[in-house]
Amino acid sequence: MIVSGFQGTRLNDQTEKLIAEQGIGGLILFERNYENPPQLKKLIQDLQSVALRNPEATPLFISVDQEGGRVARLSEPFTQFPPMCCLGQAGSEELAYRFGLAMGKEMRAVGINMDYAPVLDVHSNPDNPIIGKRAIGSDPEVVARLGCKVIQGFRDAGVFAVGKHFPGHGDTSQDSHLTLPRVERSQKSLEEIELAPFARAFAEGLDVIMTAHVVYPAWDSKSAATFSPFIMKDLLRTKMRFEGLVMSDDLEMQAVTQKPEELPVLGINAGVDLFLICHDLAKVEMLQEAMIRETEAGKISLDISFNRIMKAKQKLAGFMDEELDLAEILQENQKLAEEMRSYLIE
Repeated sequence: MIVSGFQGTRLNDQTEKLIAEQGIGGLILFERNYENPPQLKKLIQDLQSVALRNPEATPLFISVDQEGGRVARLSEPFTQFPPMCCLGQAGSEELAYRFGLAMGKEMRAVGINMDYAPVLDVHSNPDNPIIGKRAIGSDPEVVARLGCKVIQGFRDAGVFAVGKHFPGHGDTSQDSHLTLPRVERSQKSLEEIELAPFARAFAEGLDVIMTAHVVYPAWDSKSAATFSPFIMKDLLRTKMRFEGLVMSDDLEMQAVTQKPEELPVLGINAGVDLFLICHDLAKVEMLQEAMIRETEAGKISLDISFNRIMKAKQKLAGFMDEELDLAEILQENQKLAEEMRSYLIE
């Protein structure tokens, strides 16, 4: 139930312990883990081999934040796609699908099976410091329609797309990396604008969402969405009927003021399945120890999340041994990136 960052470009004792002894569920890659594609592929193979030493074990989620534009953890020769606003400018479902498929194939060619994309936020606030061109556009219907095509492309490439940031980060005027934003919209407005792309994606089978560390007073005046039972259970699970995995955004962001040992009860009681900690392994250990302690004390139950995670990981098995020619994919994708860039408005 924990996805963690780690250090190094090679398998080391610390990371091996994280997988083999602590039983981490997934890992997130950053620039610090990447030198070149062959090195990255070897690293991921070594990570998975540790996870799969037990014949009954399941593969790791190997994830990355690779959207295009300024959010790209993997530098060249991986294709440097322009931001997703290009898709909205083009308005082409076919282009959106090709982008998702192209990005997904690059990721899977080196062993990445989960990408934190697409952004399903509707860019409705010009003063938003964190979303901007990362969003497909400012029209909920366009974001919904094209976002689902991107997701379909990822799915056809054999990679989990992670729709973010539920229930919508597009109308914030603050950055949740630095503080806890609030969206002061009415419930009706939130449903018509922020939720529309997610509702469409859920109907078309999106497997994973990432939560927003944002307060929506119309729904819950006290808790950020990540820790709000009303937003995550009543709204997401009951009303919108989402059946996939709920992953928190990075729990080291400044919007999260709680201590790591407080997070299991808050998160699990709200409905979080996967807890993301990107950097500090000491916090990973504190979170895990608290999760075990609170489970043994009967304060939380992990069964529902465990079953969802196992169901998702079963989908990965069919892609583990398939080989893709990265060089060939990169050559094709350069042309696609140029085509998308022609729609970029500075």
